[in-house]
Amino acid sequence: MKPATTISKVCRVLGEFRQRPSLGVTDLARRTNLLPSDVHRILSSLKVCGFVEQNPHTKTYRLGVGLMKIGLAAFQRNELREAARPLLLRLSETMEATAHLAIFDPQEFDIFLADQFDSSAEVPFKANFGATAAAHCTALGKAIMANIDHDIALRYLEQRGTPRTAPNTITELSVLEAELRKTRRQGYSLDLEESAGGACCVGAAVRDWTGTAIGAISVSMPSQRFYRTQPAMFASAVRATAAELSHLVGYQAIPAGART
Repeated sequence: MKPATTISKVCRVLGEFRQRPSLGVTDLARRTNLLPSDVHRILSSLKVCGFVEQNPHTKTYRLGVGLMKIGLAAFQRNELREAARPLLLRLSETMEATAHLAIFDPQEFDIFLADQFDSSAEVPFKANFGATAAAHCTALGKAIMANIDHDIALRYLEQRGTPRTAPNTITELSVLEAELRKTRRQGYSLDLEESAGGACCVGAAVRDWTGTAIGAISVSMPSQRFYRTQPAMFASAVRATAAELSHLVGYQAIPAGART
């Protein structure tokens, strides 16, 4: 079904505020490829509804309280996040590590942080809900990339690039492809100081009732502690928790003997 033209324009305008806190009409028109008059009408309507606010001095717009209330409601009532919270808390306490939940948005092809629990003062990553998790160097990103269509994942990585963010970041696509194949085989992903120096993570994908990877969970800790401990212990706990969460949101694993 073809989407309503006006709604599509509104979504394009609102989508630009994900990357920038405030924008003017001219800038929005350029970024969305819409007429300034269209952008102005959209913003005026959104302002009436409380979904955007205008700075009286700069005349720029930012997201409003009305939209924040809707966003908070969607965030708090998300089925995956609700089901994950007690499992993440248990995982964090059991492993004495920071537990994360990321959700995969196939529409925008984004992997974003949706929840986090810390069990100690040793927190390698501070929560920034809504922040994008890099697909090529985080355990969350690699767990998802390894479990979606290979061609789609490769195209995404080619388009977004594989920038180096830490000394151990994998930047060569051929090496990263091998890493994703390994992740798929073993059922968990590793970030060995690849996204940030001094921190290691273990992740696993979460699936919905169709078997589609809809997100991932991970635990992270200072690298010194990770290397002092048996990494297999962390991997086993993360895999088990991801499988439990997948079951809660409807995934039914096919027994190995039943596969053809």
